[in-house]
Amino acid sequence: MKKVISMIGTSIFENYFEKEREETIRNFYEDLKEKRLKEYENERERVDRLRNSIRRWIKKEMEKENISAEIKSLIKIKEEIKEDFENYFLCSDTILSKLAGDLIKELLEVPPFNSKVTVKVIEDLQVWNRKEFNKGMSNLIIEIYSIANNFWNDIIINITGGYKATIPYLTILAQLNNCPLYYIFENTDALMKIPNLPFSASCFDWNKIEEHEEWFQKLEEGITDRKDYQDLIRSKFYKDYDFLVWTHDIDSLAELNPIGKIIFQKYKEKIFEFYAPNEVQLIIQSDKALENLLKDQFSDKKQRENKTEIKNGHFVYDAGNNQLRIFYRELENKIYIYKVFNKHDEYEKYLKFTPYSDTLLNINEFKRCKIKREV
Repeated sequence: MKKVISMIGTSIFENYFEKEREETIRNFYEDLKEKRLKEYENERERVDRLRNSIRRWIKKEMEKENISAEIKSLIKIKEEIKEDFENYFLCSDTILSKLAGDLIKELLEVPPFNSKVTVKVIEDLQVWNRKEFNKGMSNLIIEIYSIANNFWNDIIINITGGYKATIPYLTILAQLNNCPLYYIFENTDALMKIPNLPFSASCFDWNKIEEHEEWFQKLEEGITDRKDYQDLIRSKFYKDYDFLVWTHDIDSLAELNPIGKIIFQKYKEKIFEFYAPNEVQLIIQSDKALENLLKDQFSDKKQRENKTEIKNGHFVYDAGNNQLRIFYRELENKIYIYKVFNKHDEYEKYLKFTPYSDTLLNINEFKRCKIKREV
């Protein structure tokens, strides 16, 4: 099923005030305009008053499609693609965006729409502080890659709502991953589809990205050490990729800008990373079937979880159609593979006589491993 990712703005409130003349509620709305989500509890009374007023208006409004730009665009997208889809509403880190997302979700989950909706707030996504905006864009990019889960043919990005400042970055993200981008013109029914240009992941030399992976990783976290910063400025990486880096003197001296993060996330999508002791690495390198299983199935979080069973305390991945077994633990978003088997009798013997204990992780020296995936 297709997934439509929509940025959520505040058009629902503006449309409400065009129809309703409640000065007290408008004053509440104006007061909440620049409030971050962390201030929600302090503003609960005004938020609840605003929510209840919008709900009453929605209930009596006959033309539900005109309640917000997001709803109008989603109706038009459905007419265009002619199939149902899941909705993912991505809200800025503000009270009003989250409230708008919740109100639209309430409407779309009941007849006549009956849509499935997930609302997610993107931490630090706001437009009043540039450094925080950079963090927010990073979080937005990571969230979109997470929703896509490598299946970009199923993704549609709807940029009708939300901050205009995100549009250039989302356009590049969509072009790089070859997924459609939709926008509906304000006060019209004209839906615009931004076409995919001959610009895609194939335009990049990903081997060069891999060559400079260490710099990408450092910059993803942010460089705060002055010596590391000087090394960066003198590096071949910076000479080739300075357009992907923001440099400044607040907190971090340098970090990936949103375009850099989009590209590095795409690179990481092509790599399955895990940690394993030498013994396991050697078995994987000598067994093409096991390597392919890791690359094509185990690396996908959903498939991995669906095919994992707990046996004698171990998390054991069993694809079900071969003798390959993978013993692993997932800790702090890192996967530790401590045992693999390609012979059933050896697997049964190990499972019977070796119950799981944390010492299995502690006694092994785990090293970072990478397998290239075709995405």
